[in-house]
Amino acid sequence: MKYIHFFVSTFPFLVISLFGKSVYNPKLVNSKNGDHHDFPLGVLEATGRLIDGDKEILIMDVGEGGAAESAGLVVGDRIVLIDGKLPKPFSKKTDTGLDGPQALLGTSLNRYAVLPQPHLPFQIRRGSKLITLSVTLPPSSPFFESTPSSCSKRKKFLEDISNHLVEVQQKSGRWKPGVGGDADVYTTAFCGLVLLANNDRSHLSSIKKGLEFVKEASIASIDLNDPKKGPKNWQTAANGIFLAEYQLATGDNTYFEELKKCCDLLSKRVTEKGTMGHHYSIPYSGGGLIVINVQAHLAWALAEKCGHPINEKSWRNSFSEVKKSLDPKTGALGYSSRARWSPDIAARTGAMATALMIAGREQEFSESLANSLVRLNGRMRHAHAMSSIGLIFGFSGIKTAARQDYPKVMKTWIPYLELARLPRGGAAFFGGKRNIGGDQYLGYSSIGNAMVGLVLASADDRLFMHGGKHKGRFGISN
Repeated sequence: MKYIHFFVSTFPFLVISLFGKSVYNPKLVNSKNGDHHDFPLGVLEATGRLIDGDKEILIMDVGEGGAAESAGLVVGDRIVLIDGKLPKPFSKKTDTGLDGPQALLGTSLNRYAVLPQPHLPFQIRRGSKLITLSVTLPPSSPFFESTPSSCSKRKKFLEDISNHLVEVQQKSGRWKPGVGGDADVYTTAFCGLVLLANNDRSHLSSIKKGLEFVKEASIASIDLNDPKKGPKNWQTAANGIFLAEYQLATGDNTYFEELKKCCDLLSKRVTEKGTMGHHYSIPYSGGGLIVINVQAHLAWALAEKCGHPINEKSWRNSFSEVKKSLDPKTGALGYSSRARWSPDIAARTGAMATALMIAGREQEFSESLANSLVRLNGRMRHAHAMSSIGLIFGFSGIKTAARQDYPKVMKTWIPYLELARLPRGGAAFFGGKRNIGGDQYLGYSSIGNAMVGLVLASADDRLFMHGGKHKGRFGISN
């Protein structure tokens, strides 16, 4: 058993192959200039591409042994009709969300998978020929929040993602990023949150390995006597959120001192004007980055639930800058007080709405932020090159501050969940319509599983960032 555990921890991707579980990874080409949009085709195990105005999905890749390959789909095919229907045109505009071929395909996968014989018909354009194919889907229940079967499917999907994350966690406790550097810390914090949300006690050892990794790789470098030293604010806030949710879930305060260090470092890095940056210095000629402020507020609010008082001066200064960044046209938070207009609103707006609701402050303002997310939920995948935090914090903001609208928004995003759902190996990364370079930096597979897992988890009120109220649900203590 020790040998098997070592082998799984050290060579996770090889082990998956050896145990007969081939995990499909979409072949995505980042579209920083916005000319195309690559995305996964769910249980078909293939990659599609759309360009503005397209009604046909161009097949860019077909996974070996998957449903698409078994049905005869090949690279270069174009999906013309889905279930006999012609999709609406795809639009690169952020507000259109999933409208067009993605919505039709995701809805059809959801509907057909529940049938006794789940064969979804397609019409394919191959060169000058039109070909009819029938794709056999892995059977499942429908994604519908209002029915018990959907609850079962949602929980099963979250369990699959969590089990996959445990399988691929590296021996060091981290989850593999897309690059070197410090991306693994941020990625690990969000993967750990998924395991906490899944609430499986057998995963506690993996969660603790993740905690030990962020402690040694990031938090250990904090020197509160010199805030110019230590990890970046992205890391520090994510670590604080992870540590706090762990303590709230388990009752274990082993990492309370590390939690305090994270929160205190963030407090020391808020300027008198309320601005924050990637690190100690403030970029953009002192303009700062509101997306840093709001994640700091969320860490502070969660830490207060763990017994660490909020630094009122830092909260007040930072919150002042946050309010100045409000875009009067959308009711959402902009890039900074100097750049209030921005199409990618979800991460900033959702994280701040969540923080305020957890802290029990400014409820009216929090609800107004969440209402802007509901109105503009088509933008949820857009968060300044990071679809992941747009979806993670966007859904948390709606769940905590616009709870009555949450089911409606979740229903709209069912096609997204279907297109991200793999028949083996958790979730595929499904990013925004333009630049996804930030997610590429974090690692498509790792952060893809994390963001889909946390969207699923938002329905269950387990994490405090999703409206949870009950401490110690894991039932352990230090």
